[in-house]
Amino acid sequence: MCGIAGIVSKNRSDHGLWLDEMLQRLKHRGPDGTGVVLKDNFGLAQSRLAIIDLVGGVQPMSDPEGRFWITYNGELYNFLELKGQLSALGFDFRTNSDTEVVLQAYACWGNNCVNHFRGMFAFGILDSLRQELFLARDHFGIKPLFYGVSSDLFAFASELQGLRSIPNIDWSLDHNSIDQFLSYQYIPAPNSVFKGVKKLPPGYFMRVNAEGCIQEITQYWDLDFKPDTSKSERYWLEKVDNAIAESVKSHLIADVPFGAFLSGGVDSSLVVSKMAKQMSSSLKTFCIGFEEDDYSELLFARQIATKYGTDHFEEIVKPDALAILPDLVKHYGEPFGDSSAIPTYYVSKLAKKEVTMVLSGDGGDELFGGYESYTNRWTRHYSPIPEHLPLHKKLAYFGLNKVIPKKYPFRTANLPDWQRYIYYFSEEDRASIWKEEYLEVLSDTDDFIKETWEHANSFSHYHKAQYTDFKTYMPFAVLTKVDIASMMNSLEVRTPLLDLEVVKIASQIPENFNINKHRGEWVGKDILKNLLSLEMGRGFAYRKKMGFGVPLKHWFGEEAKTDKEIQERLLSRGNGLDELFNLNALEQVAFGKKSSQQWLLIFLQEWLSQNK
Repeated sequence: MCGIAGIVSKNRSDHGLWLDEMLQRLKHRGPDGTGVVLKDNFGLAQSRLAIIDLVGGVQPMSDPEGRFWITYNGELYNFLELKGQLSALGFDFRTNSDTEVVLQAYACWGNNCVNHFRGMFAFGILDSLRQELFLARDHFGIKPLFYGVSSDLFAFASELQGLRSIPNIDWSLDHNSIDQFLSYQYIPAPNSVFKGVKKLPPGYFMRVNAEGCIQEITQYWDLDFKPDTSKSERYWLEKVDNAIAESVKSHLIADVPFGAFLSGGVDSSLVVSKMAKQMSSSLKTFCIGFEEDDYSELLFARQIATKYGTDHFEEIVKPDALAILPDLVKHYGEPFGDSSAIPTYYVSKLAKKEVTMVLSGDGGDELFGGYESYTNRWTRHYSPIPEHLPLHKKLAYFGLNKVIPKKYPFRTANLPDWQRYIYYFSEEDRASIWKEEYLEVLSDTDDFIKETWEHANSFSHYHKAQYTDFKTYMPFAVLTKVDIASMMNSLEVRTPLLDLEVVKIASQIPENFNINKHRGEWVGKDILKNLLSLEMGRGFAYRKKMGFGVPLKHWFGEEAKTDKEIQERLLSRGNGLDELFNLNALEQVAFGKKSSQQWLLIFLQEWLSQNK
């Protein structure tokens, strides 16, 4: 795992200086070494966290002929298989690293190389003969890639802060992006908080010429739901079980000590169970909890640790969100409001004391329908057939709909139904809080999610919501949170549930095997809970979902000292917020009870103060 950077510009004399400054800003992502290569108008750089082939995997790396050069961040889990294919085609290898496999795959297949990859990655490859830069980001958005453009240069980096020293980029605020942040707690790709900086979306590649001009931005992969109703539930249970076990096995290839995040939830517990069964040595697991029992899953993590005999490490996190805030703001580089970044940072810090790499359970909720938004909201309130009807009337409803569709219509939930549940600041809130001169920014805030929703129109009611989360919330909130919080601690996190083979199988599972009723209550992630029940019993697997959030309602708004600091941050003159927002609306948030809105504005205020 690494921090990558690069620049394309005719002003070659400054390349070395710019790249050195970029590496300084990314050194936490790769403390094991740095490298820079300058070729004509191109410069590539890397700050390396060594995981595979500790000696041979130094970057930037070239092919034997010196035509292709790569700076690469990620892990390729099928690299040994691809290495065999490429060797049979006549390609020579000098190292045991997956980096060289990515490089030679590009030399062999060109842009199409990404369709051969199974893993997480963001990389740049220079073709010095064609004078062209190729950039790509993994299918799901596990690894980040920012780029900045101006009239005379192109630059890219793993984090936004890596670009801050580059001149001529438009560093003015994108107010529309800030409005997106208020709505969704994140800024979606391709946008960033700055007008001159973009993010390459997940599942995309791009090409840049020697003048720094973008020649192409192309999507190479997308999620497609094609449920196969011909198979039984037992078939899907076995299929998912085998796929997760195989994925975990492929994710264990490393030349450094590794372990696992263990929250005690379904996803991380399943991953740990598969790891423990495949490892010959004791597995190290890591968990953090809170003093507030209704947010802490330490007890359940201990049960898993005991069951599989792991070497278990845990820590109670005290309420000091405001103390860690400046560091979080610096590393995320732009407004980011997912408060679970705080526990993710602390569990990463705990793990780094013992290991260099961990596996996590991220992706299970989006793939298998784990969020309560699918059950308590989407299924219960917005299902095509009214939820309150008894089973025999629901069955009759299908027939009645065909005969008298006007009297018995299928309800079609729309995007506003979904947004009402996921918004942090509603349209009304945002119309109230923005000063009048900025109200025009509200016009295209939702364009990205509208496009996603429209693409999902061919999917079922449930899969439409699932697809929307998979393409928006998962990459822009969940995976962004994990990447930055872990790399702040120079820790690699691998996500075996977000594996191409697992995703392929999950996309074929009929929704009634994931979303089901147990004892009168809708339950999500039924297949994974069934699998975990075989190991831990139904009481453990089917308990109420807790999530991995910070107990903001306990940390903010209850103690007078915290109340005062929140109010000072949000209402003090010259704090940056007062230039954008109405004082009356800020007061309502500062003195109100919506801790999630308070956290978003506190993060934004700190970001504005750091980026005056």
